[in-house]
Amino acid sequence: MKKVLLIFLCFFSVLVTTTKASNDMPTKTEATKENLLEDATIDLLQPQMYSAVKDYYDTTKEIGFMCLRVIDIKKLDHPGSWYFEVNLEGVTYTGPHTPLDIFTVTVEKTHSTKGEWIMKDYKVKKFDPDEKHECRDPV
Repeated sequence: MKKVLLIFLCFFSVLVTTTKASNDMPTKTEATKENLLEDATIDLLQPQMYSAVKDYYDTTKEIGFMCLRVIDIKKLDHPGSWYFEVNLEGVTYTGPHTPLDIFTVTVEKTHSTKGEWIMKDYKVKKFDPDEKHECRDPV
């Protein structure tokens, strides 16, 4: 009986400390509905952003994004449709977060894309370390 109780207490303490540690992760971004929706949109559309990276650099190996943000979302077609155009921005980096370029990617979901999210186009600007660039932590 003591052995079962000891195993239960060990399991419970691991569960409590793991939950507590994940709740204390630091972020400067407030968990508002708008910020949560922006994080979800970025997460949903990251594959399309990486298709722009693949097209531009001819690879995605060892290239990541930081400072991701949604610039604009437009409803397309008519009110009540599920067609959208989204403009996203992110800074590509390599190695220990060494900035490369700033990507602005337009992603859309329309009747002509058969309801799939596709990368419509993208623009690339060289990262300038002297220029202030807005970075938002995920929630």
